[in-house]
Amino acid sequence: MSMNACSVELLGLIVEQVSSNTGLRSLRAVDKTFCALATPRAFRRACVTNCLPSALGLKALMECDKLAKTVETIIFRWSDAAAGVEDTQAKRATYIALVTVFAQLHKFPALIDVELKFFPGARPPPLVADEHGHIDFIRNPSEAGLMQSTIVQSLLRNADPPRLRSLSMANLIAFPFGYYRSPEFVAILSSLEHLHITLHGLNSLGGPGGEEMWDWMWQEMIPIHFLRPPQPQLISLSLTSDQPVGRSPRLDLSGIFFPALRHLELGGIMFDHHCRIEDFVVRHGETLASLALDSCPMHVTTLGEDPPRPWRAVCDRFAEALSALVDVQFHLRTGWGLDDRSRSGEVRLTYETFETAYGIVRGESCRALEAVDRPALDRFIATVKERRQKQATTPRPPVPQPETALIALDASERVTESFVVPIHWV
Repeated sequence: MSMNACSVELLGLIVEQVSSNTGLRSLRAVDKTFCALATPRAFRRACVTNCLPSALGLKALMECDKLAKTVETIIFRWSDAAAGVEDTQAKRATYIALVTVFAQLHKFPALIDVELKFFPGARPPPLVADEHGHIDFIRNPSEAGLMQSTIVQSLLRNADPPRLRSLSMANLIAFPFGYYRSPEFVAILSSLEHLHITLHGLNSLGGPGGEEMWDWMWQEMIPIHFLRPPQPQLISLSLTSDQPVGRSPRLDLSGIFFPALRHLELGGIMFDHHCRIEDFVVRHGETLASLALDSCPMHVTTLGEDPPRPWRAVCDRFAEALSALVDVQFHLRTGWGLDDRSRSGEVRLTYETFETAYGIVRGESCRALEAVDRPALDRFIATVKERRQKQATTPRPPVPQPETALIALDASERVTESFVVPIHWV
């Protein structure tokens, strides 16, 4: 059968089976129909780095209206290659291009997802704060800190903020920048369904004011300005610190509630006998379908005594209170760094005596305490598994499939190879 005789719906199914952007761009060159069907998929996700050619490429895409309107996700990824560039003019041009794009996201009318992945290493060059909490980028340059601040501030400069469904801010240097308290930041957060935040440890900050800024970030900025603004439609929340928080600095999530929350992941958040973090989890018991705790220890004063709040008590409470839970994961990372997420193959909930750091080996000398907790942990996991299996056997009503839409684009909108190469398409 000739391709010309195929229905648009059938051709649309063919395009849906092509996963690579190279293949999708090739399909765009076949004819008008394939161009119209493949274009939205080929340019749906755009990834840009802090390299000049990449930044200029995304800016060129933004200036092509008929292609810009197909972009749904923009991903920024830190590149170490760009950090070593000494050409000041090239660096300045890179910043200008990135500011131009992130301050004009309204030119991507279909945009619903922004992913910011900053410096990923375990030890970013420290952002130096003086005793007053001020940063001097001239005398104490931090390329990682400057890039993070530039992109986030540009995002908040949009006169018409995008109605994002998903925002990921990964590898943040934990400095309490004033713009986190701005109405523009609240506006960005207000429409989210998915929020993902990971922060470097205290070693990302330096100077006499570094430790105070670290405490301020976790005690005020995260609970009050990241999590407390109204987010009634938030479905998933992921919050991770590369250094233990919750006990010191204190992380108080009292009163924070997301009525639609179904997926929760906490990393490096320390539990204790005050039950502040535990209560936050239980507060979402009627809606929470999945829970992941990654290197979240229970704080104890000494390992030789029975803890005031053992994990077995928490597991029994979770088993009873988290009535909608069908997936639970417990991990213990053995490495440092937010992108080096090496994990033990064991399912473990461990203890920690340090308040602001892990022991040399995470979970060291805690096996005896964990053994006492193990029956309760196994019961909790079995309860969740049984609920998941029961849910899997319950018939679900059929979901109507949307018809394949033909986008009004034509072959004249093809992108030349010189335009595509600088942009790292995902």
